[in-house]
Amino acid sequence: MISITLGFITALVYGFTDFFGAVAAKKIRAITVTSLSSLVGLVLLLSCSSFLGLNFSPTAIFWGLVGGAISAIAINSLYTALAIGPISIASPLTAVLSAIVPAIVGVSLGEQFSGIGWLAIALILVAVVLVGFIPGEEVRLPSLRGLIHSLVAGIGIGFVMVCLDAAPHDSGVATIVVIRITTAFILGVASIISFKRRPNPGELRGAGKLWWAVILAGLLESLANVLFTLATRAGTLTVVSVLTALYPLGTILLARVVLKEKIAKLQLFGIFIAIGASALLALTH
Repeated sequence: MISITLGFITALVYGFTDFFGAVAAKKIRAITVTSLSSLVGLVLLLSCSSFLGLNFSPTAIFWGLVGGAISAIAINSLYTALAIGPISIASPLTAVLSAIVPAIVGVSLGEQFSGIGWLAIALILVAVVLVGFIPGEEVRLPSLRGLIHSLVAGIGIGFVMVCLDAAPHDSGVATIVVIRITTAFILGVASIISFKRRPNPGELRGAGKLWWAVILAGLLESLANVLFTLATRAGTLTVVSVLTALYPLGTILLARVVLKEKIAKLQLFGIFIAIGASALLALTH
């Protein structure tokens, strides 16, 4: 029950992260937002280390380096996929893949569920698609480039979850810290190279008050990583990863509250399915 609650909260926090990251990316390049938010998130992680622990064992560092490298590629591909569009296909496709990858790993490691449990998991995946789908008058198919970036993003995010789950239980937030530092370094270098190739000196000055969004994105993503780690230690990788894939729910809820955007009936239906399936999963798990 605890892992399911944490998994659902993790999804909301990841969704909040995407919202503020998207707000910041309106004026600041996505790669810059991600690299800077990764550094900001370290503040929260280091403040949590006093009670969550910070043990940099070789295994914790290894999974942090692997997860950080994959995260840099996955996040860049995610923003690229969303920019290419259509978002109505790229977003749910990425979310579903991010759940399927760790679920396959979890099952291969011996995680088992009842028939009702598998039904609940399947319903949650259906809810992910409905919640992430943004209906419009014309729904176009993604280009090959957009599809490839969506696949890379979804699979990459899934493997980052696997790396978080693989970290030793006594490592505290050490693996997450290494992931954030590695991601920030890789994307920071890429951002600098990008500025040299396509100079845009007015970008940072034009960002104005959007830096608060970068800060919130960094803090929330680190918090989500901590919650995900705690959830997998209390439960199974399969269940937590499937619940975490509901992160579009957090994004559309904030868009509704902050930007007054309307929630489509299809998305609302997906939200109800998600809540009901999560409750069913809690009763059977």
